[in-house]
Amino acid sequence: MPGVIKRIDRLLRAFAHDILDRRDGISGWKPHRAAFLASARKDARTLWRDVQARLRRIIAHAYETSPYYREQWRAIGFVPSPDFGLEDLQHLPFLTKDIIRERKSELVSGRFRPEELDLSYTGGTTGAQTSFYLDHACTVSRVGRQWGILELCGYRPGMRRGLVWGVHSDLPPDGARSLKQRFRHYASSQEVLCCTVMNEPAMAEYHGRLRRLRPDVLYGYPSALVELGRFISERGLQPIRVDTIITTAERLTPAQRQFLQDVFGGEVFNLYCTREYGCIGFECNRHQGLHIDTESVLVEITRDGRRVGPGEPGEITITDLCNYGMPFIRSRTGDMGALAAEPCACGSALPLLQGLDGRETDMIYRPDGSRVAGLMLTDLFMDMPPIRQVQFVQEKLDELDVLVVATAELTPEVREEAIRQVREIVGEEMTVRIRRVAEIPRNERSGKYREVICKLPRPEPPRNEPLQPSEM
Repeated sequence: MPGVIKRIDRLLRAFAHDILDRRDGISGWKPHRAAFLASARKDARTLWRDVQARLRRIIAHAYETSPYYREQWRAIGFVPSPDFGLEDLQHLPFLTKDIIRERKSELVSGRFRPEELDLSYTGGTTGAQTSFYLDHACTVSRVGRQWGILELCGYRPGMRRGLVWGVHSDLPPDGARSLKQRFRHYASSQEVLCCTVMNEPAMAEYHGRLRRLRPDVLYGYPSALVELGRFISERGLQPIRVDTIITTAERLTPAQRQFLQDVFGGEVFNLYCTREYGCIGFECNRHQGLHIDTESVLVEITRDGRRVGPGEPGEITITDLCNYGMPFIRSRTGDMGALAAEPCACGSALPLLQGLDGRETDMIYRPDGSRVAGLMLTDLFMDMPPIRQVQFVQEKLDELDVLVVATAELTPEVREEAIRQVREIVGEEMTVRIRRVAEIPRNERSGKYREVICKLPRPEPPRNEPLQPSEM
């Protein structure tokens, strides 16, 4: 597409996008984009001063308006004070998905009318979906801040996007489109390609739709993008070339990053996003980790019920600084990672999340009870070309099933080498079974592909002991 025509097309689509945002009630997002971009440029002292002010406001609000927090905090002798600080946060109890499910109505702020709250749901990839509320101002803020993040990754409204996605509630309806649906399709500037099923007929259709769209950006699950890229390259189809590739919702491996850059040509940026908290972290062009949007979410790394320092791995625990409708204070995500000990070389003061290791449910247990991060297994077999996909399933402490999708026969030698590589990590005492399968199904609800599934019970970390008022 010639440059002038391309610029006109982007302007028209961006204008249509503004109209669509007004119809959807989220047209006020642009000041929040500007606020995010300003926060990314703040020096460390100013940034943390502003984060602390936001933290004090949400803590006071939760105490005053949410019955759950008032009850729980009074039980440990805590009353918010004007000098509440980041160090004090670690003394407050955790919030879990079970608590959200069981006591949702008590978590909702009494200052909001029902019509001021937006109902949403967690992805439910590893279990039952959990419903929760966002106040509408938070929804608008999240949209704006995410557009600011996407702008830093090279993606702006009006640019054409191929979205490889699997959450059915996000997918457009099948069949003929009404006039309103056709306008929405044009204004969104995207083709949505459902990755719940990635068979050859579906991928051939997706390739054709992308050729017609001529996207600037590819956005989606890394495993699904890799699958599509392999289909295109192995069949010698006309390449799809883009400027930017944005991955999210699954762990991105170095091998996947290199493959996507080679096949589609764009620079790869990884995001860490959830339904509950929006875009938590994003890569800058240094690709040294995920910058945390810390004026939106405050991230702690916790292990065994305690906060750990930079460089130490643990569970990502989030205090949402934007959602006043249903405050989430010290919410356990089940995701594992570590905060970087040093700031990013790009110069931003935004904290850096490194070693995003997947979910706690992606852990494998050795027979002696020690844990192995699933990511240590998922990069195995890179030197074994017949193996295309792999999934590790643990149902017993001393047994591990390795489900393999292969392009050729798995000879005894290949099987023995695969078992040897797995046992190097999980130990010689583990019984390892290699099982060839035709395909590894994706989650029917989200379209995500789980590399590691552990069905063993996990010990809960100890609860924080009650504190005396003088300790707060």
